[in-house]
Amino acid sequence: MRSWGFLGGPACAGLLLAAVALAGCSSDKTDISDPGVTDPGPTTPTGPLKAGDIMRILSGNSFRYTRDGNRTGTTTFNSDGTFSYQEDGKGEGTGIWQASDGSLCEAFNPTSFLPRGTRTECSPFQQTAQGSYSAGTAVFQTM
Repeated sequence: MRSWGFLGGPACAGLLLAAVALAGCSSDKTDISDPGVTDPGPTTPTGPLKAGDIMRILSGNSFRYTRDGNRTGTTTFNSDGTFSYQEDGKGEGTGIWQASDGSLCEAFNPTSFLPRGTRTECSPFQQTAQGSYSAGTAVFQTM
């Protein structure tokens, strides 16, 4: 009598034959996408941004800004509703911010160059390009 060993015998031969048959049925990973269609990539949202979207964009992030056409600096919007900024040629300051549907509301605390601070002012907030946003006369560019 013939011994087939541990991995031998008629049962093993049947498994080997089944494996070969299944291998012939595997997919060939052919690209079925239309070569004439390209991925447009991220799109700029249209219409006003929701408050939650504005909060996700700003919270915990720093931006380079231009205000009123000639004031420049950097600002960081904290997730607790506060912000800090460094205005070129003037100094540091802080304030509070809040998002509402379609708007960014900001109030600046008093500083040596802004002795009375400002009351809360809300401006329309929108994305102007990938990584660039505007609120009133301010333009924010992600850093």
